[in-house]
Amino acid sequence: MLGSLMGKKRLLYISAVIPKSTGGGSEMRAASQIMALSELFDITLAIMGDHGREVEVHEFLEDDVKTACVAVVVISRISLINRRLRNTQSFWARVLLEALWPLPPAFAACRLPVAELGRRLADERFDVVHCFRLYTALPRLLGRHRVMFERAVLDFDDYQSQAEFRSVTAFRNLIGNRLSVVNWFKAVKWWFLEALLVPSFDDALVCSELDQQRLRRRFPSTQWHVVPNTVVEPPPFCPIRSGRFTFLFVGILTYLPNWDAVLFFCTRVVPILRRVGPGELRVLIVGRVGCDLDLNKLTAIEEVRVVANPLDLSPYYAQSDAVIVPIRGGGGTRIKILEAFSYGLPVVSTTIGAEGLDVTPGSDIIIADGAEAFAEQCHRIWRDDPLRRRIARGGYDLWRRKYNPAALAVALKAAYEGMETPGIGRGPNTAC
Repeated sequence: MLGSLMGKKRLLYISAVIPKSTGGGSEMRAASQIMALSELFDITLAIMGDHGREVEVHEFLEDDVKTACVAVVVISRISLINRRLRNTQSFWARVLLEALWPLPPAFAACRLPVAELGRRLADERFDVVHCFRLYTALPRLLGRHRVMFERAVLDFDDYQSQAEFRSVTAFRNLIGNRLSVVNWFKAVKWWFLEALLVPSFDDALVCSELDQQRLRRRFPSTQWHVVPNTVVEPPPFCPIRSGRFTFLFVGILTYLPNWDAVLFFCTRVVPILRRVGPGELRVLIVGRVGCDLDLNKLTAIEEVRVVANPLDLSPYYAQSDAVIVPIRGGGGTRIKILEAFSYGLPVVSTTIGAEGLDVTPGSDIIIADGAEAFAEQCHRIWRDDPLRRRIARGGYDLWRRKYNPAALAVALKAAYEGMETPGIGRGPNTAC
């Protein structure tokens, strides 16, 4: 156990995203962790990366997250690679620059801010440094400025290199051979960063037992703890039925696995449902978009409506009959599935989409792979009302039992109580 938890100790939580309980998957995981860890620690939250002016970040930060922290430090800087990428107009020039740069831009964006954090916190002492995702896994930079800590913990909620390697093959037809080669180089960079950085941490958190098994084989000296993704309980809402059966997809569309998923569903599954369905259907695609996306590929389909950058997801869950997760690549566990469970909606997912979640196909979720099989299961959930209600109830019960904030608090407490002290090769008066 990491000392006695009777009195609160100090924890430095370093994040490359702005924690937000209603944001994307990473933002939601960070916010949930901070609020759960605040029961155990006095938290100093450090937000790294290119997020605009510090005052704007503080305004954007939710009150619940601020209240959970004793201090919030924002260091917003644009890295050299990201500055050059922004100033490069040609798409292929940007792709080539990113491929040849020795570090992934997302990781490079946090190096200087973490070093600046070390200068700001010089001579401070923390019991734990908790780095959220591999982007911020640079505790040695803190040590150069005499920031002292007993233990370093890495939240490895997405096995980055394996997700990238999987995408190379899964999305070759979508992005072409040249971009697949670029993505392969990106995956190799993440693999070497993992090999370099993970051993410098005493403990690591993962979101599923599947990732724990994979990473423990590769890094046996690191202590691995499963801390699942969770979602907060949604606000009360009344379902709004339009007469057309509505399938909902929620996700960041600039994330390649999500973009592939909606293209797959709208271009290959919808035509089948249009032909065999018992009535009219509608597909809601809701999420963040970017200027590089050709949304006409979706909006040209009569049944499809795209809602870009919504402020609130609740109205779209209220309008929907079922949630689809036709993911064919990527990694981690899908918070979109847990969110659908919390709203009491049935989910139809691919095997990869539901990977790592403790689900039971046919009981709390419907699983299908391939266009024909996925369309068949969507057709079942459409026409079979008792089945739809049973799957929805099973998913909701699973969320209440295993994937709500209370479950996260229990898992985090168990993980931190299971940590030995002092850290590997480090006493309380030395830095990593």
